[in-house]
Amino acid sequence: MGIVIVSTYPDKKSISKVARIVVEQKLAACVNYAKINSIYSWKGKIEDAEEFLALFKTTTRSKQKLKEEIARSHPYTVPEIVEIKMDGVSVPYMKWLAESTLGGKPKKRNDSSKRRNS
Repeated sequence: MGIVIVSTYPDKKSISKVARIVVEQKLAACVNYAKINSIYSWKGKIEDAEEFLALFKTTTRSKQKLKEEIARSHPYTVPEIVEIKMDGVSVPYMKWLAESTLGGKPKKRNDSSKRRNS
């Protein structure tokens, strides 16, 4: 089964470093991240901060090690580590996800031999 682990990071440098490590270690097949604004309560104050939202795409088999790596390397005292189970995943994407996280030979997601409708 496919899993998305959601977390937030304080800056691009910290998330890009973690993303590279977990993809290289095959704990995640892909990590998407984007700059966001977050309003949250922390130590009795309302904070309004820019952060980076990260979506780590992985499998049930790799999720625990991925969560441990996120927790170990995260710069926040209380890191967000939220698991979302994927439903309705296309078979080719799920196959690529499994191959990319379990040590198999990953196939390219974009097949240049396929024609795109313009």
